[in-house]
Amino acid sequence: MATLTGQLDSMRAPPEESRWPDSFRASRFVPAVEYLQANRVRMRMIEEVHAALGDFDLFIGSNLALTNLTGHPEISLPSGFFEGSPTSLRFTGKLFGEAEILRLAHAYQAATDHHLRHPAM
Repeated sequence: MATLTGQLDSMRAPPEESRWPDSFRASRFVPAVEYLQANRVRMRMIEEVHAALGDFDLFIGSNLALTNLTGHPEISLPSGFFEGSPTSLRFTGKLFGEAEILRLAHAYQAATDHHLRHPAM
């Protein structure tokens, strides 16, 4: 309520204490109507990604912004080096498809030695 009425300044910590709670309070406030609308959009996104995956258990690649919103599981594995820098491979699965991507990740890691290698110092 203090955020709506502009009384957020009265909740400030003394100067010697952290200002993090203040920024947290201000940035995390979302009116209930907007929160519900955002969750409706999020649900549509989840349904559309689920429909797009169809019969696939997973795909190789990543869209982290999308999977953070939809909750689709993702795993990142070392895949070697490019110009001395480590590279990674990502498997993205269906909703509740953690078991499938973990089995594939385990098989991939068992068949390669990328997880044992280190970049040159």
